[in-house]
Amino acid sequence: MCSGTPDQLGFFDKGSYKEYLAGWGKSVVVGRARLGGIPMGVINVETRLVDKVVPADPADVNSREAILPQAGQVLFPDSSYKTAQAIRDFNKEGMPCMIFANWRGFSGGSRDMAGEIL
Repeated sequence: MCSGTPDQLGFFDKGSYKEYLAGWGKSVVVGRARLGGIPMGVINVETRLVDKVVPADPADVNSREAILPQAGQVLFPDSSYKTAQAIRDFNKEGMPCMIFANWRGFSGGSRDMAGEIL
């Protein structure tokens, strides 16, 4: 949607959208782009199912890497932190921020609370 496809133009100036912070908080997509030549920060909601990789604990020999599915359009603790980090970065750079918000909910279940906060 932001960068477009070979057949269609995207929302922003052609070729200007660049994603960053891509390795984590995958239910949110963050990037920088230009709109009418003006640089701006962009925060998008991922609508597809994404996988969160939880690495094995190196201190526990019985620990294994786990891959947890995360539903699209849900703000999980890691994606909430990523969103806050991006907003702080855009603010420090003095860039306007555009948020394409289509969240259907926020994750606050006991599994997420135990896994991310405690």
